[in-house]
Amino acid sequence: MESKQTNKLRYAIIGAGAGVLGMHRAALQMPSIAVVAVSDVNAEIGQQRAEEWNCPFFADHRQLLSEIKPDVAVIMTPHPYHAQIAIDCLRSGCHVLVEKPMAVHVGEADAMVEAAEDSGLLLGVVFQHRFRPEIRAARQLLQSGQIGRIQHVTMSAVWTRTARYYQSAGWRGTWKGEGGGVLMNQAPHHLDLLCHLVGKPARVFGWTRRFLHNIETEDTVEAALEWPDGALGSLHISTAEADQSEYLKIVGTYGQLEINGGQLSARGLEADIADFVATSPKAMASPASHELPITLSTDIAGNHATVYRAFNEAILNGTPFTSAGAEGIMALELANACIYSNYTHNAVDLPLDRQKYAALLVDLIDKKA
Repeated sequence: MESKQTNKLRYAIIGAGAGVLGMHRAALQMPSIAVVAVSDVNAEIGQQRAEEWNCPFFADHRQLLSEIKPDVAVIMTPHPYHAQIAIDCLRSGCHVLVEKPMAVHVGEADAMVEAAEDSGLLLGVVFQHRFRPEIRAARQLLQSGQIGRIQHVTMSAVWTRTARYYQSAGWRGTWKGEGGGVLMNQAPHHLDLLCHLVGKPARVFGWTRRFLHNIETEDTVEAALEWPDGALGSLHISTAEADQSEYLKIVGTYGQLEINGGQLSARGLEADIADFVATSPKAMASPASHELPITLSTDIAGNHATVYRAFNEAILNGTPFTSAGAEGIMALELANACIYSNYTHNAVDLPLDRQKYAALLVDLIDKKA
């Protein structure tokens, strides 16, 4: 698509009153972007944003799409509205960049992807952490085969939240307002990185709990994971602990890597563990190991500006966008699977049954209505 304004893509912001807008501001001020319209259900704050960008305000996003016909719509509304708004945008002829999570449940996300495919337009999810230098380096190590065949994955993240946090907005921690708790709010980036680096699991057994917070949904999740090739893993994410840590460890037959507090380290084995255990004359031993060299890129950062540059490049030049379409769905499907497993008390095979999960969510909402 060619821009309707020289050297710029014409962007519309839907949900301009969202708190997350602050993380998008620097990107939206890039020379390659012109903000041409904003929309929000809160007319007062929407008008303020329109004055800030010197552009029209629309209370109804459909009127915006009809009158302005932007090249790109950025969706920042609460995620229960993401799917329908995204589909409206795609059908109107504009590309869509949507905040995480891309929808409440994976069936909605499927409909979004289908609309993008039908229209031949780009649907991307804002997963800026994929661009972090240590994540990119870890992915390169894994894809190069230096870690070998993956055997085990451990991911843990704690983002402590207080009661005041959940009381700050009536939709927080509710089934109707979020479709989940920590899994739908704090966890999406971690779930996405897990899938981005090692692929989507094939089976999930999850437990969700409300340990501390007076909310409808979960403040903690624990899950056992299995991948198609037999690799195993564990997942732990919580807002109800005091650890404030992020940790990922990936163990393979030829080495391992760890990402701890944003720092990447990696070690390689002198021999493949499968060969070593089969041939070593010692009863209890491990292969010698060595530190693997790591090269971190300095020309790119894991922020929203990087996402926008990549998104614009994909639109204008056809370069692949890392979290487009089905790639963007993986984290949501894993979150849904953890919730479904907890409430059915069974292991869940992926792909998740869309109809059964949607029915469960309706039931959870109805019970709290």
